[in-house]
Amino acid sequence: MMITSQPYNRLKEALSNNRSLSKHVLLGMVFLSSLLLLVSLLQDQEELDFDVPEKGSPTFEAFYNCVYPKLAPLKGNYDKFWTSFVNLTKECDNLEEYKALDIQPVANTDEVKYVTFPKRDENITMVTLGIGHDVDAEMRLKKLWPKTEFFGVDPSPEINKDLYEVKLGGNYFQVAVSGKGGMQKSYIFRKEYRDETTMHIGADYFFGDMLQRPRVDILWMDTEGNEFPVLDMIHRGGPLDRRGVKICQMNVEIHKDLMKDITGEREKFHDFVWKLLRDKKYIMVKPFYVYWFHQFIRTVIINVDDPECTTKQGSTCHEAATQSGYFPGDTDLPGWKKDQKDKRKEKLLFAASNAIFS
Repeated sequence: MMITSQPYNRLKEALSNNRSLSKHVLLGMVFLSSLLLLVSLLQDQEELDFDVPEKGSPTFEAFYNCVYPKLAPLKGNYDKFWTSFVNLTKECDNLEEYKALDIQPVANTDEVKYVTFPKRDENITMVTLGIGHDVDAEMRLKKLWPKTEFFGVDPSPEINKDLYEVKLGGNYFQVAVSGKGGMQKSYIFRKEYRDETTMHIGADYFFGDMLQRPRVDILWMDTEGNEFPVLDMIHRGGPLDRRGVKICQMNVEIHKDLMKDITGEREKFHDFVWKLLRDKKYIMVKPFYVYWFHQFIRTVIINVDDPECTTKQGSTCHEAATQSGYFPGDTDLPGWKKDQKDKRKEKLLFAASNAIFS
């Protein structure tokens, strides 16, 4: 029996249109997925275009040969990798190949940072991502190496702007640096830490277009949860390589569970370290695990591959310290006692952390 009623014909037409719409939606989704896959493949190819050498520098090879056997059993185990990384890799901090780097401590209010100075008396560029109301370490760095140009970045201008521009004599940018531009969540220190939505810019844009320095000699990064998008850009063939920007060394705090909107930090840290080992470009030294009101890892990452960086590293620092009137190894000079206090504090925190997570 053929049904020719008007309601039936409308229903039949609607069902036909719906099937046609579903088909177009499905085709659109397939096209979009293919496009995203193509973009990802092109990005991977761009990184592959920067050839990874068969063998790294002697310093990298020493680092790799020490840390790889310790970390290999933990590959894929994100939780264990996070909690074990410091204890395992700190055993590699005293390698003979590291002595030429002459890594020096520089303390601020609540931590000790580490730097390796140039072999020659020349101008260097230093960047602070996340000032946090504290420029004590930058002031000491200025005494140790007066020919340092300072650039500070923090989304909160209160206190930070005056500290960096007036007290330190540096250049201040009121913005947050992360993976991409736009209004995003930041973990801001005012009188206390709190979540705020602030303006972000991509690290590749900041270093390539705003800073306009092809080489950053020293980078100190404490961006309170936004460090992974920046760290992802330092790999061989990554956005900073493609911009022609070299980062010679950095002190970085690597956080987890800091902001609700940011998750998967243990996996990101795991993947970052393995990619760094594959790059044969950087070494990681001076790891330190902190458990306070949240967990994070402090570490120093040094570029031992780019000639512009490696030809600079390895000053004994005695000349610079003598000329500036400050040498951190001299117990008679200002700041030494505080440096020792900070080191003892780090050791106590480290011991407490090990007790909690062992």
